[in-house]
Amino acid sequence: MAARTHQDFYFIPAATVLSSEEKGLPVMQTLRDQGHLRKMAVDLAAAFRGEGLINKILFVSHRWEDPGAPDSLGTQLEALQGHLRVNPDIELVWYDYSCMPQLLSTTEGGRTESEEAEFGEMLDAIADLYLTARVLILMDSSYDSRFWTLMEAWCSMMKVTPHGVRTAEDYDRRYTIVCIHNADKVYDKPKLVKKLSTKSPEEMHDILSKPDIQLTNARDKEKMLPVISKTNEHVKEMLKLTRRLPARLLSQPAEEPGLHALAQSAPAVLRRYSSAPMV
Repeated sequence: MAARTHQDFYFIPAATVLSSEEKGLPVMQTLRDQGHLRKMAVDLAAAFRGEGLINKILFVSHRWEDPGAPDSLGTQLEALQGHLRVNPDIELVWYDYSCMPQLLSTTEGGRTESEEAEFGEMLDAIADLYLTARVLILMDSSYDSRFWTLMEAWCSMMKVTPHGVRTAEDYDRRYTIVCIHNADKVYDKPKLVKKLSTKSPEEMHDILSKPDIQLTNARDKEKMLPVISKTNEHVKEMLKLTRRLPARLLSQPAEEPGLHALAQSAPAVLRRYSSAPMV
């Protein structure tokens, strides 16, 4: 089965984020229904080459502070707005709560059938975006003890190469860490970088498998740890794909679903990006 080279995602225009005066960004369905989201096809093959739309996108890695309200005080939004002001070249923002269909009590089953399908398709490519896009890490004092946030931060500190991933050098660094709440930028920020930035997929597997790394559902570790170990294989496959596909196929969406090794277990990832207690 051929790997997918394109995937649709919803994004918030940076101008919309900057103009928001709300206490935290609204849920995805609200933004969508109000016409504030842009649905765009991300060229994953181009993303792995560091080309195209990926250079205009910012992905946000953050801890959900409360079920259904990831930014309970609006502090995350304030930090995001500050980052956008000093990075005017960023055109689009991806923030999970506001860019993926969430579970709503007003909808039978939480999501409509079409929303559920969209959600699953986007999950298949989430890790690819954390491996290739610019990432804003909103670090609170609990960030570095949580399974999903550590996984996202590690992806953001890696550089994809034909041989797999390696530590990103200063000149190709994609992540920015902003400390919020009780996190200390003098202590916590360098601690996170030291903890993750030089780790191989195997070493990251070992870190995330330890009992002091917390997550809502322990079964997620069983499902995702083997996937993390296969990061290098996945990256090599994607970069081989970009070299061997004809240009006409790289310029249009593929019909078949992809092989996204970091997100093959949609049920496990679902808890990270939907309205449920976040880790």
